[in-house]
Amino acid sequence: MSRKKNKQQEPDKPVLEQEISILDDPYWKVSSLHIDMQRLGRSMIKFEHFVEDYPEWVDPLLEGIPTWYCVLGVHRGASEEEIEEAYSKKSQFSYFTAFLIEEAYDVLTDEYLQKKYDELLSLFEQYSKCMPASEKKELIGNHNENLKCEKEFIRMSEIRQQYNKFLDIHLFGAPGLYEIIGCRNDASIEDIKRKCENGSELFKKIESILCDPKKRDDYDFLMYFTGRYRSKEDHEQKDRKAKKWEKIDKNSFEQIILMALDPDDTMRIQGRMNEIFNANQDWMKYLPPNKNTFFSILGIDPGSLTGDKKEIEKILREKYRPLEKTPLVNLAYSVLKNESQRGDYIWVFNKSHIFTAMKFIGSDEEEEEEKKGVFEKSKKGKGKKNKAPKKIPPQITFEELERMLNQIRKEMHL
Repeated sequence: MSRKKNKQQEPDKPVLEQEISILDDPYWKVSSLHIDMQRLGRSMIKFEHFVEDYPEWVDPLLEGIPTWYCVLGVHRGASEEEIEEAYSKKSQFSYFTAFLIEEAYDVLTDEYLQKKYDELLSLFEQYSKCMPASEKKELIGNHNENLKCEKEFIRMSEIRQQYNKFLDIHLFGAPGLYEIIGCRNDASIEDIKRKCENGSELFKKIESILCDPKKRDDYDFLMYFTGRYRSKEDHEQKDRKAKKWEKIDKNSFEQIILMALDPDDTMRIQGRMNEIFNANQDWMKYLPPNKNTFFSILGIDPGSLTGDKKEIEKILREKYRPLEKTPLVNLAYSVLKNESQRGDYIWVFNKSHIFTAMKFIGSDEEEEEEKKGVFEKSKKGKGKKNKAPKKIPPQITFEELERMLNQIRKEMHL
């Protein structure tokens, strides 16, 4: 908003009606009166001094940015500990920019600067009296829009821990809950229950969320928030990755969504996975989709190693006895013979399809291959080119996936 334009004289106007409350920022005050600029006298002169000396304070006020108190979420007279705590919280997740948060912190933690800033706020209210009514209304609207956006970030910070894992995969193109069960966003509870009846474990989980008014409201807000504040590039990435979810098997798909909707379960799985691989780093090479597994090396059906302990040991001995005792064969036998290690290996073996699918979705490999294919087709020339063999995505752990997703969250400031 141009200050030069504000200086234009305008006849007295009736009291300005503020259509939107600004009480959430009690120190940001815009006068409903309109008076001639000359009548402001010394107040106007002092305000102009602030314009020259502290433009980084004045400009935000004239753009509708809330006061530094509101930016940090503290009251006048807040203790140093309260300001420190508020600063730490806002630095992690806020609609306001890092510059505004830093400036608010620097001012409110300095007694002299805080007094000067309070003086500016008083002068700003006086200055607003000479603003044209239309600009004053626009200023109030901008201020309240900033407050509204910050409130949405505050609410998001309260619910995102519950849906953090789901948000991760949603940004990677995973369909929403309504889409999974084939319902509209405004579907009634009866319709949702009908869609989920006799469904899988995932459908039952979705029903428990969407048929609970509070949980459904939180989920709907999560989708609204990511839709509104996600960048154009993020939207494009989600649309591009969405195609990959259609290519993974149903079991892997449902397990991934289920884990994402249960953060505690995800943490337990991640903890056990990391514990197993930290103790057995060489196992990664002998899990699907790799050709050799400890089962294939010994020629054993994974489903056969269940039941009686003696029967399992008998099966292993019979398979092991005629084989050449290579280091690999001995390793496979020693792992499957040990009851504890066998349990751990079977557990990660049965989970491997999930992490393979997650790696496939997270990787850009297929997209690059598609681009290359389009480029090759555009070339002129005769003769068929040999089709490159399809690459099998490598195994991935939760730790590796977490690093990948953290980078995306960092780029989105989420």
